[in-house]
Amino acid sequence: MARPTIGDFRGTEQNKPRPPPVAESDAPKPQTPTEEAVGEDTDPKLTETVKEVEKMSDDAAFMTPAEMYRKRLADLKLSLKDAELIYDAVLSKGYYEEYVRLRGNRRAVFRTRMYEDHLRLQTVLEMQKPQLALSQDELITRFNLASSLYEWDGKPLKHATDDDFDAVMLLVKKLPGPIFTVLSRELSKFDHKVMSVFAEGADENFS
Repeated sequence: MARPTIGDFRGTEQNKPRPPPVAESDAPKPQTPTEEAVGEDTDPKLTETVKEVEKMSDDAAFMTPAEMYRKRLADLKLSLKDAELIYDAVLSKGYYEEYVRLRGNRRAVFRTRMYEDHLRLQTVLEMQKPQLALSQDELITRFNLASSLYEWDGKPLKHATDDDFDAVMLLVKKLPGPIFTVLSRELSKFDHKVMSVFAEGADENFS
């Protein structure tokens, strides 16, 4: 007597065995953005630029804060000695200033701003609430320029009182548009240099 069939678990002919899983090392790796950008037909100069950027990134990963600080100064073409002079000036006198020369004998003197200048600007921003980014940027630039401008065209400008600041602001508002643009651009460079001098790694280099 034949035994009853419990179940037939054989698959159909189309249900073929699955191929073995591909090892991770054998699987094709996704290309990185730089690999995609640098192909056989890529300009050799672009290829070299990408390699330099990758090398800089690799080098930066192993730099100490002090080394990164010196690299940032080198990028600004600012010597460590000059950076130390700016650093010491702020610590000893409470400010750092430098001349900005324009065409001919025209010149200005920029000085690092005080914290009270930041508070004044913050108060104005909260009160006026400019709706456009362009308006906000112009207001910030105008107040920063008035706060940092300590001499214009050979005439010293006082900043001892709020009335003094208002007088400098009036002078800034009456500047010709192109001159205001030039001074704003120079102030941006000045601020960037000062902030770079006081960036992380300064203490390790000047201790």
